[in-house]
Amino acid sequence: MTNESARVSLVGFDPDAHKLLLADWLKHPHARQWWGDPSENLHQAVAPEAGMMQALIQIGTRPVGYLRWQPLSRSALAAIKLPDPPEGVYDVDVLIGEPRFRCRGIASAALRVLSRRLLADPSVDLLVRCTSVENHAAVRAYEKAGFVRSVQYEHAEWGPCWVLIFPGPPAAA
Repeated sequence: MTNESARVSLVGFDPDAHKLLLADWLKHPHARQWWGDPSENLHQAVAPEAGMMQALIQIGTRPVGYLRWQPLSRSALAAIKLPDPPEGVYDVDVLIGEPRFRCRGIASAALRVLSRRLLADPSVDLLVRCTSVENHAAVRAYEKAGFVRSVQYEHAEWGPCWVLIFPGPPAAA
């Protein structure tokens, strides 16, 4: 863990105050590659669907990234072919927007902080993330945070994707 990742904190995302910052991050090539259309993602952040929550990732007082999470519907769970999902499944997504802060363990640290917070709520049973099998940096960040690869499925836009879950299956006795 880098010194920076030890200082990770999450602060509430304020669409009015943080819209321009997120818009800038979403335009970077690394964001466009895996997040897609910047204007669509910005719209989702500014006018989130019911149940979607968001936070900025900070190092000290400097914003360096963005998190969002939301409950998954039964139809969404069926689409990703997750076997026997419990009721309270949340999708979690992370973006390190500042290019110089990528690949430093910050995304993993932020995911650990968020995972602890979410799973402290008894209505939250499982966290998931679906990502392209080609998005090696994301898979690595989620695995460093404690997510495990569960199943693969075919996404219409992204092709073969991993379903990563947290917490992973219990350790064998």
